[in-house]
Amino acid sequence: MLLSYSQFQTLAYSQQDQFVRFHGQLIAQRWHENYSIELYDLGVFYCELWLEQECLRWPSYYAFASDTCLELYTIQAQAANY
Repeated sequence: MLLSYSQFQTLAYSQQDQFVRFHGQLIAQRWHENYSIELYDLGVFYCELWLEQECLRWPSYYAFASDTCLELYTIQAQAANY
């Protein structure tokens, strides 16, 4: 069963993680400071998994109800080509 953006937001981290691993499709990856950020397509919304690389903080999911989050990946890809 797929969830809506608002339903996903109400889940605990462990439930979000399980849902993304089962239903998500990894579509992009980027870096921000010391975070590796993976973008997942979940059918009706997107979410990012932020993985801190140095201090071993718990990973975090950030969901997006629209595709505006894709702009960050386009901008970073364009910058890498220069």
